[in-house]
Amino acid sequence: MNVTNKVILITGGGGGIGAGIAEAFVEKGAQVAITDINLAYAQAEAERIGGGTLALQHDVTSPESWAEVKAAVEAQIGPVDVLCNNAGISLPFKPMEEITLDQFNRVMAINVRGVFLGCTLFMPEMKARKSGHIVNTSSANGMMPHGTFAAYTATKFAVAGLSEAIRMELEPFGVGVSILYPGLTRSRMSEGQMHDLPDAIKAAIAGKMMEPVWLGRAVVRAVENNELHIVTHPDHLDALKARMDTLYAAFGEPAQPDFAGGRIND
Repeated sequence: MNVTNKVILITGGGGGIGAGIAEAFVEKGAQVAITDINLAYAQAEAERIGGGTLALQHDVTSPESWAEVKAAVEAQIGPVDVLCNNAGISLPFKPMEEITLDQFNRVMAINVRGVFLGCTLFMPEMKARKSGHIVNTSSANGMMPHGTFAAYTATKFAVAGLSEAIRMELEPFGVGVSILYPGLTRSRMSEGQMHDLPDAIKAAIAGKMMEPVWLGRAVVRAVENNELHIVTHPDHLDALKARMDTLYAAFGEPAQPDFAGGRIND
């Protein structure tokens, strides 16, 4: 897809990765709308990015808010060609039994329900037009679990699995799907997780953060080339290989002797 003059909607665009994605699409001459639960954050980024970027308030857990955003974008810049479901929150690093039900419900609602609502709202018209692209932000933790980060990890595995499944559904209609797996990136969320750390450790971690616009440029390339996986931090490769080796090793003899197996559609 040539993204010049295409209409791009990016959730969670009030800073960090979402703003980096918006900046990269504006560089390519796209028409961009960014949304955020905090309108002031979105407006500040829209002013910084320029290019006529539209800023809207948005609660991604609400179907009504999604409908309002869709109507506003269509009225002001046109039907959405590329949807980037990027809005997400994190949780403190702690054992899972210390995560409250309210915390679990909230991270699931924003990170998973929000993606579901965005996809199901825009998929039908993309299929009807036989064009469009969806980018869903997972995480490096959507490939590799992390102890003391179980609830967040669960949401990001869910996003990755959902995205691969709908890519299969949408491919016959000429609609693409990509998954972004960010590692450590400069953002309000990443910096907030360091709040209780000593200053020296904060400085060391901050020095290893990737700048968001580079993730944004990787997203643009993936949309242009219809690539499924967007891996921006290849330093996680060895850990991923170790995880996959353990999974591959579990494929031995069937649990039922002489079981023929085979996929249902084989």
